[in-house]
Amino acid sequence: MKKFLISIIFHFLSLLVFGQYRVELNERCKDAYRDIISLKFDTANSLLEQEQNENPENLFVPYLENYIDFLKMFISEDEDLFKKLEEKKTDLVELIENLDEQSPYRNYMIGNINLQWAVARLKFQEYFTAAFEINRAYRLLKDNDEKFPDFLPNKITFGVLHIMIGLVPENYRWILDIINMEGSIVEGKNELRTVLQRALEDKTYAYLKNETLFYLGFVELNIHPDEKKISYLMEQLEKSGNNNLMLDYLMIDILMRTGNNDRVLQKFDSLPGLNDYFPFYYLYYLEGESNLRKLETGKAADHLNQFVKNFKGQNYIKDAYRKLAWTFLLKNDTIGYQETILHVLDHGKTNVGQDNDAEREAQSGLIPDVELIKIRLLFDGGYYSQADSVLEQIDTTSLNGDEKIEAIYRKARIAHLTGDFHTAIIYYQKTIDAGKNSPRYFAGNAALKLGDIYESQGNLKLAEHYYRQCLDLDFVEYESGIHTKAKAALKRISG
Repeated sequence: MKKFLISIIFHFLSLLVFGQYRVELNERCKDAYRDIISLKFDTANSLLEQEQNENPENLFVPYLENYIDFLKMFISEDEDLFKKLEEKKTDLVELIENLDEQSPYRNYMIGNINLQWAVARLKFQEYFTAAFEINRAYRLLKDNDEKFPDFLPNKITFGVLHIMIGLVPENYRWILDIINMEGSIVEGKNELRTVLQRALEDKTYAYLKNETLFYLGFVELNIHPDEKKISYLMEQLEKSGNNNLMLDYLMIDILMRTGNNDRVLQKFDSLPGLNDYFPFYYLYYLEGESNLRKLETGKAADHLNQFVKNFKGQNYIKDAYRKLAWTFLLKNDTIGYQETILHVLDHGKTNVGQDNDAEREAQSGLIPDVELIKIRLLFDGGYYSQADSVLEQIDTTSLNGDEKIEAIYRKARIAHLTGDFHTAIIYYQKTIDAGKNSPRYFAGNAALKLGDIYESQGNLKLAEHYYRQCLDLDFVEYESGIHTKAKAALKRISG
């Protein structure tokens, strides 16, 4: 009887203690949320400290603190920081589990925490644990969506998950069937658009706008870019002003991908003082690349050196050193190129396509043709007439086999981006014919771009033919990214 009474008393006290925990999304928390998405972590922490002092039972505070931790790990790629913060995850999840199960925030926050940590783990090659956390996030958010279908924040993370699931290659879909995970890119994008529309129309959800804009922009840019949708997103980004470094980065990325290099450089000049933000050294890499696209070798070298000096992560380091080597090559300093390209072999990792490409160039021991480098850079910057002028004057007899393929490919790309589809089709086909056995990416991307042209013209039969040809081609450079786009295209045109 005594044990029974003690048990009842303990249970009652537990209910009193746990019942104190709640989620209060007040204006201070919303402001902190906006600051976090802006990468103003010091300002956000100050607000969260005030909230913690006044409302210590508000679990939205430690949840947002975890969001800051995630972004710090993801942006800095600091493995020591990752290991240090990892211990906090379990305690935080256990704390949030004290919330009433009828609260829509309970599964939402735990699901988000799991997904954020999974993404961080992918950075550090912890694939097994990441897969487990993604699966758990999916279960929690799916359950939450069924219980609370009108809970808008849930649709952001669930939308991101659906897109991630939709990107899984066909040969791995059987794994999703076994663990009963479903989703598509279209479904995920529609969920994100729903949130964005509500955030624009209803002030209650305005705090979700910037986060949703970022995810949508990233997805639209990387998966079959739609010119009209990207234009709409750019309008929304421009309305958001210059007080959000994350959205500034997204605008820069969009402008760089769409050949608007002069606007990119203007954007860099108008960025706010970076002392108010968490260090985002990757922007130095992008600014250096933008300078290089205008053949401004001095400015490019300054920014690329700032990146390799300050960034403690592993990605884009090799490519930064390669681009530093190019600054010497563009000045006809082949000795400077040869000395600098060797740093590629000693620094960074090959987790991303650009770094793989840089490693191959360094290992080859060959000095690239400087005119082809100029054409590539000018084209990437959107300086199509200048790129074409250099291409017209190039002596193709001095080029090796892969360089000759590249010259044909550049002709196709310039024609495509300047609206001369007839010439583009001819030269893309020539690229495929000449480069189908090459390890370089030219033939594979040519097939992908032919598919895009025929899809835009409504000729889905030919579009399918070239998307499948892209998948049939075996090459080394950027293969994963190009094949992913071709697979997504085949799903898209098949309805």
